[in-house]
Amino acid sequence: MPKGYKGSIFSEEQINVFIERTMQHQKDNPEATRAGLARYAGCDISVLKRLEKEGKLTLPKPLTRKQIKKRTINWGKLLGR
Repeated sequence: MPKGYKGSIFSEEQINVFIERTMQHQKDNPEATRAGLARYAGCDISVLKRLEKEGKLTLPKPLTRKQIKKRTINWGKLLGR
């Protein structure tokens, strides 16, 4: 390998499995987040971002601050503390 080479630690077969699982989960759950897709595929979000750059799949847009705040649960308020 050339100096400074940053290749994938995954085999081509594993990458194909990640892509397959990501596409399947997107089809089953269209509102899934990037992190949820990565969790389901069994890899990190950075791997999916790299695959998106290579044009092998498309990821949903990242959540905005407003969307994140809406999804966050305030357990202190919910439990009355």
